[in-house]
Amino acid sequence: MLRLSAVAVALIGGAATQNASPCEMLRAAGLGDRLVLPNDAGYDAEVDASWASNARERADCFVVPRTSSEVATALTTLIKQSNVSIAVRSGGHSSTGASSITNGVSIDLARLNSTSYDAESNIASIGPGGRWENVYKELVKYDITVTGGRDGDVGVGGFLIGGGNSYYSGRVGFGCDSVVNFEVVLANGTIVNANQTENSDLWRALKGGSGNFGIVTRFDMEAVPAPDVFRDTRYLTFNHSDALVDAVVGFADSDESLADDAFFTFFTHTTELSQDIVAAGVHVNIKGNTNNPTPFDEVKALPSFLNQTKVETIADAAFESQVQAGAESYGLTLTFNNDKRIAQRCVELHSEFVNSLKTLMAPEDFFTQMFLQPLPAYRWAFGKQHGGNVLGLDDLNNNALLYTAGVGLIADGAPGDEAHALLQEMLAKVADFAKSVQGEMEFIYLNYADADQNPLGTYGVSNIALMKDVAAKYDPTGVFQTRIPGGFKISHVN
Repeated sequence: MLRLSAVAVALIGGAATQNASPCEMLRAAGLGDRLVLPNDAGYDAEVDASWASNARERADCFVVPRTSSEVATALTTLIKQSNVSIAVRSGGHSSTGASSITNGVSIDLARLNSTSYDAESNIASIGPGGRWENVYKELVKYDITVTGGRDGDVGVGGFLIGGGNSYYSGRVGFGCDSVVNFEVVLANGTIVNANQTENSDLWRALKGGSGNFGIVTRFDMEAVPAPDVFRDTRYLTFNHSDALVDAVVGFADSDESLADDAFFTFFTHTTELSQDIVAAGVHVNIKGNTNNPTPFDEVKALPSFLNQTKVETIADAAFESQVQAGAESYGLTLTFNNDKRIAQRCVELHSEFVNSLKTLMAPEDFFTQMFLQPLPAYRWAFGKQHGGNVLGLDDLNNNALLYTAGVGLIADGAPGDEAHALLQEMLAKVADFAKSVQGEMEFIYLNYADADQNPLGTYGVSNIALMKDVAAKYDPTGVFQTRIPGGFKISHVN
């Protein structure tokens, strides 16, 4: 009853509030001490909490709720004014503008950041505003963890409702597959649970369907043991690129005997490391095994100019793995068959991309990253084993590679539009080559997607239909399709 009464207060309209600003309406609804206004000392910090500089939009105000009831009050208050646009941010680790807004109000979930663990049920309950390094720091006190992000500054909410690729995915699937219950604020202010027995259609749709259905205010996740992890990061000169390609292709061809071994390779231009493009590989064993034979062994025999090898907690590993914040950033993604030819072409095209960028700006004014991550075929079954998700991967039987490329512009006034266009041209060339060798795949991983990509449209006909039905059922007035413009919208998928 307390929850409903809080929402009811927000739903009470009158002539005195119809013409009020949305920020004034939030104050009138009892959220005055949760507001951050442009003249407040903390306003710039709110803006800068978004990871990419091009996502640091200056909202009319920020409202920072501390409970799910306050989220409901904020949401229902704002939707009373038909011309108010809304953003919802958990960690803000996006360059697409999905969680920020100008000429509107931002609901910042950063204070919904609690983490707790129930040993009897083996369930960790995590707020959407938590950052993974802090979540892990709390959970390792109990010698457990969850299938969360690798980078410590990534927020919980967007990571999980977008899928969630993790060091632990080889053992238990995507992060969303470990969520046994979502607490969700719906557009009408109702707070519901979504799990296998209650609102099960919403539960499944939230596992990959992103912010189309409601605002998740708590994730209940099945925990896994958390012995210290072994992490081996090696930076090599570019002439050893083929060895890194062989390693990632080998991991993608692996079976469950390497389920505890995570790996990715990346190629980067950053003058902080070298004037030349650098090739790197990261191998993590989630059980702390330092000598398990893997396809990375041949790379380990090569000379590296920088090597960081540690056995440490997952919290420490996440803290030490973070991508530079504050740059004007663009990124995009594809998935394709595990084919060495395609991987090698990605390496070549990244080199061409870097050279093209150097014609636009000084080498020290930008950095690039091109990642290849293995997706062995045995992983496709995990979604169905955990009650289903909407990613559309259940019926695949091929080994795959997840490709991600991005650019960060450091200098003020850098040619962002031109750099973004070059990035998109590179993606098109990768896609064309993959198709030419019959290696193309439809799946686009939402958490890495560019704003111009259509990840939801790659999930398959039945999953698209499910997401549309769930959106219509739980948000019949289309609040999350029209009033919250950021992110990928199921209503935009044909």
